[in-house]
Amino acid sequence: MKLVSYGKPGAYRAGIWLDNGIADLEQGMRLANLEDPVSDLRLLLSQQNWRDKLERVAKAVDSMELLDPTSTRLGAPIPQPGNVLLAGANTYSHLREAEPLVGKINPPNRPMLIGRSTSSVCGPHDDIVLPPETKKLDYEVEIAAIIGKPCRRITEDQANNHIAGFCVANDLSARDIQIAEHEEVPLFKLTHYLGKSFDTFCPMGPALVTGDEIDWAQPLRMCTTVNDGVRQDSDTSDLIYSISILVSYASSIMTLNPGDVLLTGSPAGVANFMEPPQFLQDGDLVRCQIEQIGAIENRVRREII
Repeated sequence: MKLVSYGKPGAYRAGIWLDNGIADLEQGMRLANLEDPVSDLRLLLSQQNWRDKLERVAKAVDSMELLDPTSTRLGAPIPQPGNVLLAGANTYSHLREAEPLVGKINPPNRPMLIGRSTSSVCGPHDDIVLPPETKKLDYEVEIAAIIGKPCRRITEDQANNHIAGFCVANDLSARDIQIAEHEEVPLFKLTHYLGKSFDTFCPMGPALVTGDEIDWAQPLRMCTTVNDGVRQDSDTSDLIYSISILVSYASSIMTLNPGDVLLTGSPAGVANFMEPPQFLQDGDLVRCQIEQIGAIENRVRREII
């Protein structure tokens, strides 16, 4: 099943993306005579039997007026997640492409989890705002795993039961802020969080695709194009640590709650390691696509101050 958030920023409503259109979740829950109808996906995922409720809603929406996805504004599936974590250096190809600049790199001994601000999240077709503080805006296509059940210290085998589903994410970075080029002392250069936390630096969508919809028997292809030119083209076999391992490891550190988001790693082809580097510019069109999950497409617009 595909779940979306639609409408205007600050007033998003949750919906179910069916074959013939988008059904409003709250209205569908009322038609299905369900208790505690909600219009927010985080609130839905906080209900213990939310999967069963979705099945009942899907059967009850025949009488509803559905929205046309082509003319409906979509936000990120979870517009305001509690946490946005990401796995840095989590593909073999990404490590290899960095070696000409930094030398031989072995994979991290444990997942390298970092974070970004929740205010960096935006919708699958929103503009990416290019702030004046950076000259090195970079892209990274990633699978975003969305938590659907509270978890703390779960095993790898338990992880899939705690994941609600997946969406496409573009993990944007201001590389000159991320590695603090203005600082001379190496200790002061560790500013990943700031370099990833500008507004609009985490487009996600177009929908939360529940895990039962995805066939993991074969690796999922992951691609990024900029102005129709291919930049990244790999698949999930490139991941160093699997999604289940990442969720399990994160849960050993903190409680993960419904609606929390974990970005899982990006393949080679980022702008920073091209020769010469090809950072995003005002007007560029960036498309990130993942097989079976969907595609997001965002235009880069220079911030007007």
